[in-house]
Amino acid sequence: MSDYLETNYFKDEYGENDYPQLLCDYIINRYFKSHFGDISELSLLDIGSGKGNHLVGFSRRGINVIGLDKRDECLNALEGFDIKECDIENEKMPFPNNYFDIVHSKSVIEHVINTDNLISETYRVLKKDGLAIIMVPDWGSQYKTFFDDCTHVKPWTRKGLQNVLRMNGFSDVKCEYFRQLPLLWKYPWLTVFCNIISLLPESFKWKDKEETLHRKWVRFSKEKMLLATGSK
Repeated sequence: MSDYLETNYFKDEYGENDYPQLLCDYIINRYFKSHFGDISELSLLDIGSGKGNHLVGFSRRGINVIGLDKRDECLNALEGFDIKECDIENEKMPFPNNYFDIVHSKSVIEHVINTDNLISETYRVLKKDGLAIIMVPDWGSQYKTFFDDCTHVKPWTRKGLQNVLRMNGFSDVKCEYFRQLPLLWKYPWLTVFCNIISLLPESFKWKDKEETLHRKWVRFSKEKMLLATGSK
């Protein structure tokens, strides 16, 4: 029987030029450096660390990382990394108050019904002036396919994500629409072409009937993410 990672994530991507590393570098350059300046010696918690792609990506740039997950296949995904077990919906995270400089999660909170516990615990374990970064599928652009992942339980909008962070004490909260296209991060003017491509029918996203092989520019022009940041 296939597990969650095998079913929903098609390959391991740990290389310097693979998407997870490019995303980590983008986040470091745009958010970590502007918030902290010097990124050496920063500590980061990756909630829902999965296969550990982001643990590898951030640690490769000198950041001290710890993962958090509850699936057996995730706890043992990587050798040499500290990955703690926790039910983030119902349990306190196994860390003291004011422990991490950064808490990061990508594509996690849409799997969680009790997000109050997750967000309040994120706030608790962050140091003063620490930074939370949360990425989640944008309901407005992904509602047609949101439940293709059968473990999705809670959709999010930009306003809702901002509000939940503010209600849990975060300051300087910002939330933007984000497309998972690295070339777009370098050349933002390409957004106009993405907006045009996004008007294509849903079927144009896929190369096969099983919807396992996607046309990257079509799919990720149509499917936006939300990227939210907040400070303690």
